Amino acid sequence: MPIFCNRKEVIHLKRYLGLLSLLAFAAVLFSYSFASADAAKGEAIFKDTKVGNCKTCHDTGDKKKVGPGLKGVTDRVAKDVIAKWLEDPQTLWDSGSDYIKDLQKRMNKEGKPKTAMKLPGKLSAEQIADVIDFLATLK
Repeated sequence: MPIFCNRKEVIHLKRYLGLLSLLAFAAVLFSYSFASADAAKGEAIFKDTKVGNCKTCHDTGDKKKVGPGLKGVTDRVAKDVIAKWLEDPQTLWDSGSDYIKDLQKRMNKEGKPKTAMKLPGKLSAEQIADVIDFLATLK
């Protein structure tokens, strides 16, 4: 059964669809601005001993310190895995994944029940994204 609309209904429908499209576009732009990470902020977190404190145990080159050197880490390790490290290092350590087993072997930490990675405090999702964005610059 066909639906017939008069001219006035068509105009209202077009306006409604136009407004809906505009709102959807604005929502995408709004969410994108919060999803984008900032490498400069990530570097500051990396260096700040009261926030990330990463520099104490990690080198930005290839040098192994307490933890591995981080040069090229985003090429070797998926960003979601790095995010899990930064969110809760011990849980990822306990997972016993192939990646963790390989890391333990490379760092001579096989059989160790606890990771040496300790964060001064819990990082927010935005801070984690910023740190990962900074790590991506280490080539």
